[in-house]
Amino acid sequence: MADPVPPASVPAGQHPTGWRSRLGHIPLLPGVIAATVGTLLWVGGGWEPLERLGYRGLFLTRQVLTPMEWDDRIVVVAIDDISLATYGPYPWPRDRYSNLLNQLSFVQPAAIGLDILFPESTPEDDQLAESLLRNGNGVLAVGDDGRGNAIQVTPTITQPLLGYFQLGHVKHTPDTDGISRQNMLYEIHGEAIAPSFAIALVQTYQTSLDNTLTAEPLDIPQINPIFTEQPQKFDQDHPIWVNWPGYTRPQPDQTTSVDGLTTLSYAALMADNSPLLEELQNKIVIVGYTATGVAGNAIDALRTPFEPSIPTAGVYLHAALVDNLLNNRFLHRLPHSWSVGLIITIGLLSALAFKPLGLRLRLLALASLMPLWFAIAYGGFTQGLWLPIAAPIGTSLLSVLGLQFLEQQERQALMDLFAINLSPQMAEFIWQHKGELLNDGQIRPQVLTATLLFMDIRGFTTISEKLPSDVLLPWLNRYFEVMTDCIMDHGGVVDKYIGDAIMAAFGAPVVRAGPNGVREDAQAAIEACVAMVQALATLNQEFAAQGLPTVKFGIGLHTGKLVAGTVGSRTRASYSLFGDTVNVAARLQDMTKQLAQDTPYPVLMSAATYTQVRDRCQALPKGKIQLRGRANETTVYALAKVRTH
Repeated sequence: MADPVPPASVPAGQHPTGWRSRLGHIPLLPGVIAATVGTLLWVGGGWEPLERLGYRGLFLTRQVLTPMEWDDRIVVVAIDDISLATYGPYPWPRDRYSNLLNQLSFVQPAAIGLDILFPESTPEDDQLAESLLRNGNGVLAVGDDGRGNAIQVTPTITQPLLGYFQLGHVKHTPDTDGISRQNMLYEIHGEAIAPSFAIALVQTYQTSLDNTLTAEPLDIPQINPIFTEQPQKFDQDHPIWVNWPGYTRPQPDQTTSVDGLTTLSYAALMADNSPLLEELQNKIVIVGYTATGVAGNAIDALRTPFEPSIPTAGVYLHAALVDNLLNNRFLHRLPHSWSVGLIITIGLLSALAFKPLGLRLRLLALASLMPLWFAIAYGGFTQGLWLPIAAPIGTSLLSVLGLQFLEQQERQALMDLFAINLSPQMAEFIWQHKGELLNDGQIRPQVLTATLLFMDIRGFTTISEKLPSDVLLPWLNRYFEVMTDCIMDHGGVVDKYIGDAIMAAFGAPVVRAGPNGVREDAQAAIEACVAMVQALATLNQEFAAQGLPTVKFGIGLHTGKLVAGTVGSRTRASYSLFGDTVNVAARLQDMTKQLAQDTPYPVLMSAATYTQVRDRCQALPKGKIQLRGRANETTVYALAKVRTH
């Protein structure tokens, strides 16, 4: 063969400035993409179903770790199944409520709320109005017909009271999953401002305690004035988030209370000399239906984060709102703009933090991030702040997916740039050292020391003239396949095929790590030569059995400086090796034709290579020769024996 000074090899790779390499080298691009997608999902409500699951998870976690107690100033009088069985089925005549109010007048609750609608007049209205007047601290419910029209209390009840009562609306709208998470405190239409049932109860409670004379001062609650002085901030367009204190149904280990919320049966209270009445003095009493199956205007069934699948009574929503008002412990969601900023920040930081990590470490870090962020969110939740949970974690996951996708594109671009045959191990090695190879998505030109291997088939011209092309090419490709496997198995890379010749390198594009990297590369080249000689013997048996020509080859090895980089046009380029080392290896390969036929290894190496491998093999000096184009003589050695480990 003629001396090859390889210019560009046969172009086989994509141009190094392709979009995949460019994208892969923008450090924050995966984070930008993740932040953008995460933000769009947040704005469009895509995260909301998962955030609602997180909302419930926060409540259940709190119930286990630090249970919140219902305010003991609130008592629910439940018209339950026992009450209906004792006093008759629903709907009740209004004297049932009058009897309860008369019973309560003996213990003087501070506020009594009837979460029951009275839209039509009945013969018992005068009696009910008289009972309300006697207590003087009643709150009646104003409902909604579902079409935006209020269901008012019949005038036959309200007119005789002459202002000794308050009205409060009981309208609420659950979220799409059925759970009641928020509620308005006021309904405002023009100049008309209608307080909610809870607001009316709390105001009545404060007024009642203010007017109560006792030997010792009463603990009158100081409600946050923002709830009473700025109703427009809590109207139907600005609902407030309910901080449910706990379960609204008795649990297996409880009898008369629901996680601290006193719930008394109507039937039990109406019993003669009921000791339960003593618990109601100066309390906020809310009367409502809790009986199973009662529907219609008498009850608004709802679900809570503690009971998401079993409806509970609407009376407990008002109890929760009153509890939150008394203790100023409503939940507050992170402002929308802050949430967007959080998502963007986490997307960018995730990309920066995960980029140096491998896939396993990324997944491990992401798995660790989930409970960590939930713990942070839980810490905020205990202080009344509901932080996003799904959106930040999901955005981090998007960053990981973005990194993996772009790195896969970058990996493919890197492999395309080399356009060489790589073993999986060498491909991974190159990928791990991509920082040494790439600069802004392009192969960085470099000078390195490597061992160059050049091998050629003897008499190929004669063989090619005798074999038809449909036999020649499969025969040649089979030979290339076996020889390439030997090279790759020992950490070499095939730079190119030139006709019947193979040009490979050990130590390019990246020299082995450590102070002995050049030596280890040279030794790997010797081991590859031995493996190819052994494989050729088996391959020739295969060829002979098929009636195909057998192969003889010669190999030249030289260790020295190489220039590595990409060559080609703007649209097609490939990775190539240049320099005098390539010429020397090619000339040594050509000189193997002069070796004796019985030479065990048709391999010639330069003194530079033999110096690196002499402790691993024996070689016979073949004297000093003057290689064409070189001023200095080159000492040549023929491989004779390889020492086993």
